[in-house]
Amino acid sequence: MNKDDVKPNGTYGEIRKNTDKLMKWEELRSPEYWEYRKNWEEYPKKGITPEFPLCINIETTNVCNLDCIMCPRTVLIARGTFADVGLMEFDLYKKIIDEGEKYNLPSVKLQYLGEPLAHPDLGKQIKYAKDAGVLDVMFNTNATLLTEEKSHEILESGIDAIFFSFDSMDPDTYNKIRLGANYDEVMENILRFLDIKKKYGYEHVHTRASMTIIEHDVDDLKKFKDFWLEHVDACGFGIYHDVNEDGKEEDMPYNEDFACAQPFQRLFIMWDGVSTPCCIDENRYYKMGNVKHQSVYDVWHGPEATHMRQSQLDGTYNKIDICAKCYMPHTELDGQVLDFDDVKEQVKEIAENQRTRWVNDEDLELSKKGLARKNKVS
Repeated sequence: MNKDDVKPNGTYGEIRKNTDKLMKWEELRSPEYWEYRKNWEEYPKKGITPEFPLCINIETTNVCNLDCIMCPRTVLIARGTFADVGLMEFDLYKKIIDEGEKYNLPSVKLQYLGEPLAHPDLGKQIKYAKDAGVLDVMFNTNATLLTEEKSHEILESGIDAIFFSFDSMDPDTYNKIRLGANYDEVMENILRFLDIKKKYGYEHVHTRASMTIIEHDVDDLKKFKDFWLEHVDACGFGIYHDVNEDGKEEDMPYNEDFACAQPFQRLFIMWDGVSTPCCIDENRYYKMGNVKHQSVYDVWHGPEATHMRQSQLDGTYNKIDICAKCYMPHTELDGQVLDFDDVKEQVKEIAENQRTRWVNDEDLELSKKGLARKNKVS
């Protein structure tokens, strides 16, 4: 593929204490894991479609107990356009994993637009995937439901990576961003989990504290990484962007050098089986099939998925509506590891280069419940 702008990790950046050596969890990963990560980087750049997805993002539920101000779920609920809310039945989850086992599926991420801990089967889901040979089982969490009992259950089930969404080291700011959460309670939950992980020797479990950068967070980022890098392996960050349906093609000029990596790497499966191509399609505009009625293989090689990939290869991604409005052709992120001491300036430069529009109070779209929560902490 003759494209210079292919970013295999275009959704986030990372901060580490020491960029010159492997972390403990990395030392404990198998050669098969590193082969999967090599393919994750190389396949999109070479335009290679693997026989089966390298990773399936399984939205085990789109239930969430928060109204985070920057979350597309919050905005779509306020507009009344969010999908029906529910929990994935274990039979459907089992069908996905069983098929993945036949193709040596290397990775699953157990969430998309919901909180994985809201699903009562989370421990069972983790264990089933690990028993099926999945190398990397992971999820993001707001950690509000991360009790001591649940912490033990997750670790004992075999989780490989857990990413904590935290967003600010200032309690008032945190509570105003993550509406419905309590800074002190969530901090206690995360630190208790990390203590249990350390006490019982789960050295292979990769941990990360993550934040979505909205304007004030650039200044908060130094405190964030100074604190969390004493406790977790890395700090991750993304930069705020509008929900896809608000994108304007004139704001996202065509990038002739761009090809999106995600259609060559992973598949998103919603709680009800609907399958979509990427992390940007919050409103299910580009449905590629439904694994309740189709195999994952058939969806992955179906006409919609094939067209999506071909549009990346031949430079016509802008003919697909969700791609034409997407920020990814202009992102400056690619999983890069930033210098520990110069992170604030680097993030500001990244945000400026990709023309970030900062969100503020006038932009907020909240449901009645979200507004009530906002008024409570204001």
